[in-house]
Amino acid sequence: MTSEPTRPQPTNPRPSVSPTCSNMSSTTGKPLEPKGPDFISLLPDCVLISVLSLLPIEDAARTSVLSSRWRHLWKATPLRQDFLSDEETVSRIFNSHHGPIKSLCLSLLPSSRALSTDRLLETAVQRGIPKLTLFCYRTTTYELPTFLLRCNSLHHLSLSYCRFPKTLPPAIFPNLKELRLTCVPHDNNLFQFLLPNCVSLETLHLISKSTREAPVISISSPTLRKLVFDRLVYDWEFRLEFIVKDAPNLESLMIGEYGTRYCTVKVLDAPKLQLLGFLCVAFKVLQLGGTLLQQQPASVFQVNAMPCRITMLSSVKTLAIKMEHSYDKTILDLLRCFPCLENLYILKYKGSCDKNYLDKSIWDEHGFLSFLGHLKTVTVKGFYGNQSDVELVRYLVVHGMVLRKITLLCSKGFSQKFAEDKKRQFCIEKRASSDLELVFLRDAKSNVHFSLWNELIFFEKAR
Repeated sequence: MTSEPTRPQPTNPRPSVSPTCSNMSSTTGKPLEPKGPDFISLLPDCVLISVLSLLPIEDAARTSVLSSRWRHLWKATPLRQDFLSDEETVSRIFNSHHGPIKSLCLSLLPSSRALSTDRLLETAVQRGIPKLTLFCYRTTTYELPTFLLRCNSLHHLSLSYCRFPKTLPPAIFPNLKELRLTCVPHDNNLFQFLLPNCVSLETLHLISKSTREAPVISISSPTLRKLVFDRLVYDWEFRLEFIVKDAPNLESLMIGEYGTRYCTVKVLDAPKLQLLGFLCVAFKVLQLGGTLLQQQPASVFQVNAMPCRITMLSSVKTLAIKMEHSYDKTILDLLRCFPCLENLYILKYKGSCDKNYLDKSIWDEHGFLSFLGHLKTVTVKGFYGNQSDVELVRYLVVHGMVLRKITLLCSKGFSQKFAEDKKRQFCIEKRASSDLELVFLRDAKSNVHFSLWNELIFFEKAR
């Protein structure tokens, strides 16, 4: 048996670097002189600036040492700066950089001077800034300058703890598409003036502090398409009257899950509304068009939902409902208003127990409702498996003709045995849709709040 000849081992296992592939000489160790013309530097300014704009501003600035050709190019790149609180640093950047400002996030400290902030914002406005975020600390009271309200280039504006001036110019944010107000002092007069004069506004986010007063927010806008209202913290005594009075192009209305029994919500005119939530069955007053659902004053734990006139909101495709108790009849009266509903989300809290449960015949006597011919997906968050939960799902399983998926997010006590037991109670063998998929999931985030739930709903809408 002959052995294979031994292959000679290389004396230098590391491959040598060709001088043509290195900027250092392999013999002298000195930088090599470039061979041939520098074709990259021959490119026009607009191309080089476009390439530099893809780099972080620090890296783009470092290219200024390459040659005189590159020395000033980075100054013409679009500037994007986030979460800057040092006004002197911002001022130095603006002074050395002369390109357009694409976005700016500025945090105003208690020590910030209003005059210096005004100058920075004026520079940003002069350079055509389209996206601006202003965050003021709670102890800082910064009043928005008038020139900012008249800015033509702003498309996205986010304000936190700032103040609008008492006297507003006749034309406000002429090209603004999205406005986010977090803990910005406001009253109904502000919205009555602001919305009709923001002629391009499509998205409005209102994030409020908790208040036990009775603020009235009335929304009328011919251009608004998406409206979100939420609060920072939960307050059981929170009071609010929220009215969508005239919104002919409104497609999405989201009210945070922190709504309470003291809240009044009225959607009077929104013919294009497609996404609606969270509707709390314990709202003091819930009016959808001509349909009025009003809380019975005798008890805070029971609701008599007696519609005076059923208004069919046929445009709504996605609906989110918040439940704190077993208001089964209220849910049925509510669902009757949405005959073309395709996606249903139900958020149940621990209080959704059987002590207020109505007899299951309340479901059977209604039989088939119009929305069951369109409903495709159902998600129940906070599924405990009590009798009320079971009857709700069973009704949807038996009558949902085109139902594709029911997802049950179980807050606790979830197991395979639990899932199999509930499937039997759902009468899954009698399902109306042969394509129905029933999914049980363990909900690790049992106290997930509006922001995460909101993302889930908008993801479903865009899917």
